[in-house]
Amino acid sequence: MFEAMGDYIQGIWQSTLPTRLAHAILVAAVFEGLILLTKRRLRNAFKRVLAQDLHRDATMRVLRRRVVLGLPLLISETVLITVAVLIMLRYLGFQVAAEVLPIGLVLVVAAVVIFRNTLAEMAVGYFILYDDLFSVGDRITVGDVTGEVVQMGLRRTRLLSNDRREISLANSLLRQVTNHTRAAETERAAQQ
Repeated sequence: MFEAMGDYIQGIWQSTLPTRLAHAILVAAVFEGLILLTKRRLRNAFKRVLAQDLHRDATMRVLRRRVVLGLPLLISETVLITVAVLIMLRYLGFQVAAEVLPIGLVLVVAAVVIFRNTLAEMAVGYFILYDDLFSVGDRITVGDVTGEVVQMGLRRTRLLSNDRREISLANSLLRQVTNHTRAAETERAAQQ
């Protein structure tokens, strides 16, 4: 029994598997370095944008930073990990182009088609937070609706109107927004 196990291990060791595993580990290490470098670059690139909200309360700053910086970090890390896994599978002998890529592409296209409206609303919500158009506690007007922002999300913004009704607006509807709170802050700063 031990002799058969020894022959099996020797057969694996003399095959190309150890070399392929070493290449796969090297690819993983290189991509881990690329992920760290990409994270550092993205944090530096977003410093100026995230510095705009230093006057806001801590809760809103954390929410904004989590979304504005977190989404590009997540996307870049996912792309790099996917590429690394595909390269490692190729080194380990899998026919990635013939087996995995078509299935992956079909899944991505199906997800985009199915969730296109949600993705569009989330993109608008991302850019609302990125541009720091308004935040929780600001008094805004959207069309004929005026109210105080009580909750912000990537898909929806909730307002509390003057007559104490809660109004939920899809972010894609927020095309022209008047921020009364920021206008008042700007006037006070100009008077001082």
